[in-house]
Amino acid sequence: MVNRTSLRVAGAFLLFSLAFSATAQDIEVSVDRYELARGETLTYTIRVFEQRQGMQLDLTPLTENFDVLGTRTSSQIRSINGSVESWTDYIVTLFPLTEGDLEIPPLTINNARTDPITVSVVNQGPRSNQSSEELFLEIEVNKDSIYVQEQLLFTVRLFYTINGIRNPQFTELEMPDTVIQLIGSPNQYEKLIDGVRYGVYEKRYVIFPQRSGPLEIPDILFRGEVTDGSSNFVFRNLNTRRVTAFIDGMTVDVKQRPAAAGNSPVWLPVSGLTLEDSWAPDTEELQIGDSAVRTITMVAQGLDGAVLPPFGTTDLDGANTYPDPAEIDRTFVSGAIVGTRVETMTIVPTVDGNLEIPEIAIPWWNIDTDQFQVTTIPAKTLTIGAIAGAAPAEQAVSSSGNLEELLAMPPVVDQEMIDEQAEAEYIEIESSWLRYLISAAFLIVLISIYRLVLWPNRQLINHYLNAGINQITERYSPANNERVAYQQLLKTLKQKEMHHIRTHLIVWCDHFVGSRRIANMGDILQAQEAAELHKHVQNLQTDLFRSRIGSNGQSFDPPACIETIVTLRRVKITQSKRQAKEGRYHLPPLYRT
Repeated sequence: MVNRTSLRVAGAFLLFSLAFSATAQDIEVSVDRYELARGETLTYTIRVFEQRQGMQLDLTPLTENFDVLGTRTSSQIRSINGSVESWTDYIVTLFPLTEGDLEIPPLTINNARTDPITVSVVNQGPRSNQSSEELFLEIEVNKDSIYVQEQLLFTVRLFYTINGIRNPQFTELEMPDTVIQLIGSPNQYEKLIDGVRYGVYEKRYVIFPQRSGPLEIPDILFRGEVTDGSSNFVFRNLNTRRVTAFIDGMTVDVKQRPAAAGNSPVWLPVSGLTLEDSWAPDTEELQIGDSAVRTITMVAQGLDGAVLPPFGTTDLDGANTYPDPAEIDRTFVSGAIVGTRVETMTIVPTVDGNLEIPEIAIPWWNIDTDQFQVTTIPAKTLTIGAIAGAAPAEQAVSSSGNLEELLAMPPVVDQEMIDEQAEAEYIEIESSWLRYLISAAFLIVLISIYRLVLWPNRQLINHYLNAGINQITERYSPANNERVAYQQLLKTLKQKEMHHIRTHLIVWCDHFVGSRRIANMGDILQAQEAAELHKHVQNLQTDLFRSRIGSNGQSFDPPACIETIVTLRRVKITQSKRQAKEGRYHLPPLYRT
């Protein structure tokens, strides 16, 4: 009895051991190679034998050292000497995130655990993990060595012969102590290489290093999806496969400011810098109290307008100055950045004689000739005339320019005359003569107010009146009214005023694009809501640059631009009305979330 029971227990234990051994051997893992170069992909295969139930596979542990690019399955059955064997392969494409020895961690599959695998990633091998017949990357810089804060033009190109690439993604370009800007929208074109026609997807950047030393541009990785007709039920990945391309980064030498630049607080490494000023109205016949508007424009080839220094004089002896906020802009011409800073100031002379306008000198470093240069606006002397018929005391009051001091002055009154009038006898005068006297007194009061208050302080009064008028005008200005901005833009387009078209186009696009602030032409090129305008903006920039350098030719088409703008505005108005209607009849949610 005891022996029979022992045999049963031993038999059960043996069956359990065999079952456990079979379960332990039901899953195998493997890789296509144990050593690979940086930028190459790795194929990780999980083989499950005799799969009879649904499989639960969590790939999250792989994401610590690898990027999961794609998954697929393959099932097979074979018979050897009457023995039938079946299995299912779960194939995972992995991209190593770093170099060195990387571990593929164990995975839990149906209460079983796979063995870990270690692979070695070395910094050698091809610059792309794809063959040149399918797709590859190319990077380019315009210079191998630049000065600190000088612009560096960086371009990355993807060459491909695969049709239907979707969701293209590039490594984000991030570097410490740098300012990076994307130039417009990516370009797409075709190029013939060794008899093979490639599609080209090009992205251009402008980089401004803020410190000297080596500038390490990181490795670039491209990822995308391609339809291949396959189906993956387990991983819910239908009819697509992942493709990648990789290229090593590069190093650019960033030099310090040269000693020839001196200790100037202004450091502008550019290929060209211009200064221009204009006056309105004519400054040859200015008098005390007259206003003159001076506009100074700085254009730098190779820097953003936001980094250009202020240059206008704010204090003048013998005049009051009223500066306006500076207008800052940036555009991209032939792939290079062009910055603009415009300063406007109203000058009101307060004394007659000569008014000295000092020289404006801007030092900069010519990166083309590697030389220090200074661009100047020469000093200017304005002759200010006295007010005709005004007494010196009145001119002194008018030149004070301080209404508060004038109001604080004691009234000019002859007290003795007042006392004598109070003691004088009452004289009866006929009513007609009384009316004449009252009218004359009222007229005298008005003249006195005009001569003592209004005329000496006319420039201040005009200033406050103009400020009030400007406030009302601003409320209905193009910057605050989309309809006015739209009408002015159409008017300038019909008149083909190129410089005004640029200004009015920026103002209207600021109303049209609701997702971001539009302050310059570069912002329009980066706004997807205005994608239909990108071609017109680029052609307009090209024509403006040609006119600036004296070149001929025109690529901007105003009628075509008008048609595009009218269509975009009509579509947006229709969408706004539809959204307003839907919101009006939309019921709130039954339960709060």
